[in-house]
Amino acid sequence: MENILLKYMIERFNEAKQEKINTQNNLPFVTISREYGCPAKEISSLLVQKININYSSLNQSDPWRIINKEILEEASRELNINPERINKFFSAEKRGTIDEILTSLTEKYYKSDLKIKKTLAKIIKDFANKGNVVIVGRGGVSATYNINNGIHIRLFAPLEWRAEKIIEKGYCKSMEEAKKLAKEIDFKRNELIRIVSNNCFDESSFNITYNCSFFNNEEITDSIIYHLIIKKLLKRKNS
Repeated sequence: MENILLKYMIERFNEAKQEKINTQNNLPFVTISREYGCPAKEISSLLVQKININYSSLNQSDPWRIINKEILEEASRELNINPERINKFFSAEKRGTIDEILTSLTEKYYKSDLKIKKTLAKIIKDFANKGNVVIVGRGGVSATYNINNGIHIRLFAPLEWRAEKIIEKGYCKSMEEAKKLAKEIDFKRNELIRIVSNNCFDESSFNITYNCSFFNNEEITDSIIYHLIIKKLLKRKNS
């Protein structure tokens, strides 16, 4: 028992030490949280493209990249479970005690939601601490809001505007259907943020919010870059 406790304490000490080192490296990252129907994919792609062409991080030369599905893939490998199981967690699907018991009996390598939550938070933090990443969704802000070298973005827009965009992309055929879908997905995404943060997250953790019905993608992207520069997380190349 003493050996188990000692091993646990050493592991926690090493994790805390490594996290402290990582947060002192001043490696930049961005998280983007969005209401459903807002162009997070387009903005994140444009952001990475512009940074890699015209800018560089102060302490790191690696190119920037978008992190989204990589979180699911890494968690699936680390936990040795089917990605679909993690997808259910991402969708904030509520599970009762009976569901947990049945799952534990039918899955060869059963992992509890608590284990999944801790693994996801760790993986997201690892990506953030490596720097030069834009983490889109996946509860990224709730896992990294206490890391000093990131900027946390929230994209929002009126429901009518978002519903129109959803219809334009062919996800729904009517305004009523699009509004219903937007509300359902917004609820699930907010639940995911709440779950990953252990109910410790609040809206004040977002550094900047953008109304996508007022600012276009280019304006939002340039604004994010501007804030990365004034926070000394980014600089123009050859300057």
